[in-house]
Amino acid sequence: MGAAVDGIAGEFTRVPITIYGVHLLILQAGTVTKEHKERPTQHCGLLFTLRGQAGIRIDDAYYEMKPGKMVHCAYGRMLEIRVDAEEFEGVLIQYLPDEGTGALAGLRCMSVPFELEPGADEELFELLRKLCLISRQPVPTTALKIGEITQRVMNRTFRLSRLEPKNPSEVRDDRRRRGDVTIDTLADLFNKTAFVVEDVMRMSIPPGQQLERYRLPKCGFLFAVRGEARMSFPERDYRLEPGVLCHGSDGERMSLVPVGAESFEYYVVHYRFCERHEAVEEELPGHFTLRPGPQPRLIELLERLHYTAVMPGKLTSFRKKELFLAILGETFAACQSVRYGPDQLEAIERAIGYIHVHYAEPLTLEELARLQGMSVRQFSYLFHKNIGIRPIDYVIQYRIGRAKEILAMSRKPIGEIAAQVGYDDPQYFSRIFKRHTGLSPREARMMTQPETGVNNHPSFIE
Repeated sequence: MGAAVDGIAGEFTRVPITIYGVHLLILQAGTVTKEHKERPTQHCGLLFTLRGQAGIRIDDAYYEMKPGKMVHCAYGRMLEIRVDAEEFEGVLIQYLPDEGTGALAGLRCMSVPFELEPGADEELFELLRKLCLISRQPVPTTALKIGEITQRVMNRTFRLSRLEPKNPSEVRDDRRRRGDVTIDTLADLFNKTAFVVEDVMRMSIPPGQQLERYRLPKCGFLFAVRGEARMSFPERDYRLEPGVLCHGSDGERMSLVPVGAESFEYYVVHYRFCERHEAVEEELPGHFTLRPGPQPRLIELLERLHYTAVMPGKLTSFRKKELFLAILGETFAACQSVRYGPDQLEAIERAIGYIHVHYAEPLTLEELARLQGMSVRQFSYLFHKNIGIRPIDYVIQYRIGRAKEILAMSRKPIGEIAAQVGYDDPQYFSRIFKRHTGLSPREARMMTQPETGVNNHPSFIE
């Protein structure tokens, strides 16, 4: 299998391709597709299954589709999909070589159907969902972003497909090395396993200093309070800032280096499980980060825990554990609401839909974030991570796009068009327009309406 994957990967690396479409397919149980049963496919296609099961027939070849499998359909084939008893969800990437369909005759892999099994990898699924979202955005950077994410999808698919199936312990070790962790796993672990809160410290590292190759004496959480830092383990680096916390296990070596001109301030909470039996060892995470975002309540609880930890008395241990569980509860709840995944993509898509409807109204970053129940920092970060530009830049680009359409199709005054796309000041609109297009609104109109002043070209080509 490895040699076959290498051949496919080599061809996709060597041959430039153009993406013609990215589609999220949701097919009801029992559906039988008919579109390509009598008419051959017009593109090559990569079909990834996200959930559900289906059978796909390509000419005389038959493939079983399930989560974790990818089927390639070549150009000019008859295709039929039969969905099983549950709804099917998949992502279809349509492409052709840059040189056109004639180039397929000399290609061994792209010209034939094949299947790969990268496995039900959540990072791959997130990339695919992100690709679907990006493909629907009418901004100039979309095509470049689609190509970039498609390349990441293919690279991950090829790499995972080369791997032999692993036993549970190997999967667990890989998860710990990568820092993979779920909120449900952590909540279950701290709920069912006895533990003791030991040290609670507030510390600061000034710029120019660092903690180098420090061996962690105990398991613990580091909560960033002020400033930024880079926390490095042998396998991975993490960027820490307020609203981010990092976990490390006893015996791991790490380095902590402030970033920028500000001191890095943080809390450290060390804990110890009362028993380290096999079940705990299987679920005990190594290093990872959680991103609850800036939470004033969380800082308040950390301050109380720090104060309580130095108090004398027999109730101190009980109060420390009580506060630590409250801190974990706040953290887990916040992370569940800001977790990067389908819910996040839906929130970003809702925000984009809102922009498309209300672009002519005053729009602020604060308003867009509030409507999605996020902080400004969190919303801006997720929007940029998914779409490739900042939210307000997206608003500007969408407004400019609409203005170009109106300029091309009407003789309305520039000031009226400015107001129609959300700008009260025509001069400011003209400056923004020229900055993004290289032309003034009047020049853009002259290029699209050189003779009659109205663009009479049809909106589609047969």
